[in-house]
Order: sequence, then C-alpha cells, then structure tokens
Amino acid sequence: MKILKKIFSGLDKGLYYWDFGLMSAVAFVVIVTVFLRYIFNIVFNWTEELIIFLFIGTTYFGAILGVKENEHIKISIAKDKLPPKIKIAVDILISCINISVVVITAYLSRNWIEKVGRPLTPGLKIPYGVIYMIVPIAFALIAIYEGREVVLKISDFKKKI
Repeated sequence: MKILKKIFSGLDKGLYYWDFGLMSAVAFVVIVTVFLRYIFNIVFNWTEELIIFLFIGTTYFGAILGVKENEHIKISIAKDKLPPKIKIAVDILISCINISVVVITAYLSRNWIEKVGRPLTPGLKIPYGVIYMIVPIAFALIAIYEGREVVLKISDFKKKI
C-alpha cells in the first residue's frame, strides 16, 4: 500500500507540474505572439496552432486534476437525502460507470487515432495523432484516479458496516 501511495504522490505532483507548465506555456506564447504582432508586426503562423494545442492539453489534464480533487460537476440533490451506506454505494456505482465510459472512450479514440492521425498539422508540421493522443492518455489517467476513489469508497463503506 505504501508503494501505491508513493506512486500516486509522484503522479499527483507530476500532473500539477505538467498542467502548470502547459498553462505557463500558453500564457508565455500568447504574450510573445501579441508583443511580436503589435510591436514589431511579425506574425508566425504556427504560434496560434501551438496555443490551441497547449490549451487543449490544459483542458484535458485539468480534467484529470478535477477528478483527482473530486471537483467535477455533480447534481447531488437526491443522493444527499440517502442514508450514508446507500450514498456510498451510489457513489461507487457512479464511479464505476465513469470508469467504464472513460475506458471505452480511451480505447475507441486510440483506434480512431491509428486510422486518422497521420496527416501533419499545417503550422507545426507534426502528426495530428500526437495531439489526438491527449484524449486516451487523459482518459486512462481519469480511469486510474476514479479507480482509486472506488477503492477508498469501498474501504469507507466497510468501516460504516
């Protein structure tokens, strides 16, 4: 169990630093692009593409952090009125459904990327598949964090029995 805690601790730190790095890169590239465009009248066509791809990365990796921190949107009016044991059971069921959806999406998106990911982006000249791989990677990590939540909820459920 200590090994898992160390692995998740390292993964948590890595995700925070990665997302912070992506957001910092977006801010830096936007500032430099605006500065070059309006002060020196220099325009690079690849910078807009880079900003979009970095923003997509922050969105997906931010979603992972949202799941990790249990900050995703929930409508819990009915669930809040349930007894504690049933509430935990419903939470476990919802997490299992979430895991199923993200695993299926990750698998299907990976197969789709193999079929359509070869063309190059116009500005950066990298295969679209490199950018598209954000989806299965992010969804696999979401499944891992949801799985961790299921384990924690099951142990909490056992304590309340």
